[in-house]
Amino acid sequence: MVPVPGLILTGSFSMQGGDEKQHYNPDGCAKSYTKPPVSSAALAKQIKTTGLNQPDDHSGFYLAHEGLTALAARIALIEESEVSLDLQYYIFSDDISGRMLMAKLLDAAERGVRVRLLVDDLGTRIANPWIGSLDNHENIEVRVFNPVEGKSGLRHRLKQVFNLGRINHRMHNKLLLADSVAMVTGGRNISDGYFVSADCAFLDVDVLAIGPIVTAASETFDDYWNHPISVPIAELALGTDDYRSLMDLNQHLVEHKSREASSELHKSVRESDFREQLLAGRINFDWGAATLFADPPQKATSPEETPIEDYPGYQLAQIISGLRLRLEITNAYLIPGEPGIKLFNRLVDRGVSVRILTNGMSSTDTAMVHGAYSRYRKPLLRAGGELWELKPSAEREGRLPWFNNKSQSTLHAKTFVLDQNRSFVGSINLDSRSMTLNTEIGVLIDNRDINGQLHKLFEDWTAPDSAWKLSVGDSGSIHWHGMDEHGSETIKRRDPNSTLWQRFLCGILAHLPVESQI
Repeated sequence: MVPVPGLILTGSFSMQGGDEKQHYNPDGCAKSYTKPPVSSAALAKQIKTTGLNQPDDHSGFYLAHEGLTALAARIALIEESEVSLDLQYYIFSDDISGRMLMAKLLDAAERGVRVRLLVDDLGTRIANPWIGSLDNHENIEVRVFNPVEGKSGLRHRLKQVFNLGRINHRMHNKLLLADSVAMVTGGRNISDGYFVSADCAFLDVDVLAIGPIVTAASETFDDYWNHPISVPIAELALGTDDYRSLMDLNQHLVEHKSREASSELHKSVRESDFREQLLAGRINFDWGAATLFADPPQKATSPEETPIEDYPGYQLAQIISGLRLRLEITNAYLIPGEPGIKLFNRLVDRGVSVRILTNGMSSTDTAMVHGAYSRYRKPLLRAGGELWELKPSAEREGRLPWFNNKSQSTLHAKTFVLDQNRSFVGSINLDSRSMTLNTEIGVLIDNRDINGQLHKLFEDWTAPDSAWKLSVGDSGSIHWHGMDEHGSETIKRRDPNSTLWQRFLCGILAHLPVESQI
C-alpha cells in the first residue's frame, strides 16, 4: 500500500455566498451536516406510506438497470426535493445529461433547497469547468475531493507529476441524496454514456433506496464533505480564462437546451412518468435489511493508517468467502490477483457456482486493464469458474431506436449475486485501484427479489447473442463461444472483433508490472 501525503494548502481564504460559505483555512473549511429528514413534503409523505408495515430496520430498493430510468429517478428526486440535495460523483460532465441535471440543481436552489455537490478533481473539475459556476449560487456549495493545485498550463502539469502518489487516489463514489429520505447509488457517473445517449453506451446498474440505509449514506456523505481534503471549489479556479459566472452558466444551459430540446434524451425524459409513479406509490420497492459499504475518506490521504477491515473490498471478500450456492459477478474491470483466484478456487471446491461477466478486448475502454485481466482468464477457467466477455453490440436490439447500428457497448456495472438471498450494487471494480487506491461505495441488500432480478439480468447479459463464453481448448488456448448475426453457434479462437494491433498491444501490456496501479 502506497503512503499518500496529506493535502497541504497554505494561507487563508475568505469565501462569498450564503450562510454555508464561511472562512476556509489550511485545517479545513466550515463544516455542515445533513438536514433532518423531511416529513411534510409530498415525496417524504409517499415514502412514509410506502414503508408502512415494514420492519424499522428494513430499507426499500428499486433496481434501475435501464439508463433512462436511472436518469429519470435522479431528476425526480431533484425536482421533488424541498430542503436539501447532497451529491457525490467521480464524473459530472458538461453534456446533455450533465446540463439537464445542472439546470435542475439550479431550479432547486431557486426554490430554497440547500445543494451540496462534491466532485472528484481529475474526474470532474478539470474536465468540466462549468461545474464551478454552480458555486456562485447562494444556496449551492461545490467542493472538490483531493484537488491538485488549481492552476492551468505547465505549472499544473508539473504539480501532477510531482504529486503522483496523492493524485493516484481518486473518489470513485456515486451518490445522490434528496431531503434525507431517498437516495440513488450504483455504478453510474453523470455523463451521457451512462444513460445510453452516446456513441459508446455503458451497461450499468443503479439502485433507488429509501429507509434507514439513507441515514447511513447521509453520514458517509458528511464524512467526505467535512474532511480537510474536500476543498471549496472557489479556492481552486483553474485560471482567470476558465472563470464562469452564474449568468454565464445560465446562458450556457439555455443555449444548449434550445439546441438539444428535440434530442431523444430530452424527449424521453419529458415523456417519462417515473416522477408521477413515484409520488403515486406505484414504484414497487423490495424491502430487506441492508448495509452500506463505503471507504472512509482518509483512504485517500493516509491509507497506511486505515485498517483494511474498513475497506468495502475487504468486507465484500469476507462475505463472498462464506457463500454456499452461487456467486455471479458483473464487473467492468476484473483483475482478481492471486488471492482472488485462490478465493474462487476454494468456492468451486466447495461446490459453489462461480460465474463472471466482464469486458472483452473489443468492449473494454482501457487496454491496460484488459492486458492485466487477460493473465487471469485461464487460471479462472481451470479453477472451474465460468467466464463471459461482453460483445460490443450487446443489448443493441433492446435499446431505443436511435441507438441501433450506432453505439457500441461497454460493461460498467458492478453487481454481485450472493447465493439466493443477498446482492451487492455499487461502484467497486475488481481491481487494485478500487481495492486499495480509490474510495468506493455500495449497498449490500438482503432480499430474494433483488437477488432474482440481478440473476435474471446476468442471464440476459450472458446470453449467446450478448456475450462470448470462454473455455480452454485441448491445446491450452482460449476459445470464445457465441452466436453470430444469423443465430448460429460460432467459436472464435482469438479475441473476437479485435485487430492484430490490439492483440499485440494487449499482449505487451499484460507483462507490464503495473497491476497494483490499475
